[in-house]
Amino acid sequence: MKKRTRAEELIFTRNKILTTARDLFMEKGYRSVSTRDIAALCQMTQPALYHHFKDKESLYVEVVRQLTVEIHTDMIPIEQANHSPQKQLKAMLMMLIENHPTNVLMMIHDILNELKKENQFLMFQLWQSTYLDPFKRLFERISDDGMLRTGVTSEAAASYCLSTISPIFASDSQFRQGSMSDRIDELIDFMMFGICEKEV
Repeated sequence: MKKRTRAEELIFTRNKILTTARDLFMEKGYRSVSTRDIAALCQMTQPALYHHFKDKESLYVEVVRQLTVEIHTDMIPIEQANHSPQKQLKAMLMMLIENHPTNVLMMIHDILNELKKENQFLMFQLWQSTYLDPFKRLFERISDDGMLRTGVTSEAAASYCLSTISPIFASDSQFRQGSMSDRIDELIDFMMFGICEKEV
């Protein structure tokens, strides 16, 4: 096997750090993971890790930035497909659940409580453009079709939708019943049509 060049080795090591950090951050949350944990799993020293990322926060920011790029890329063909609102909503939600490695609310909690203000703003912009805006555009389309309840904004609907799916990320629970697809269908039915036959 051909030996890597110095530049290739640096890229390989950086990617290894990012992959390891992503797995740990998304499983345990920001606070519960240390750079010592990440370095140990990468079989390197902390100083070697700091050669690539100056601190834990800068590493976390890069992990989330890469994640949002991937999600944005996966969302484009779903948005461009000519599906009914319910079918598009299900495809968007399923993609997030299958491709996103964490509970969205846990990630937002980490961003709001653990990061510096400037990084919070950067993360909010990434979250808004990657997660909120696609759902907002879908609910704008639903509103244009006269299907959105009077007084409900597309942004409020999008925010509610994202907050509603967070518990579903715990998909490996032994207490969960039904397939992920069935659970998403049920959730969409409740979101779109409510849970009562008539107003009470």
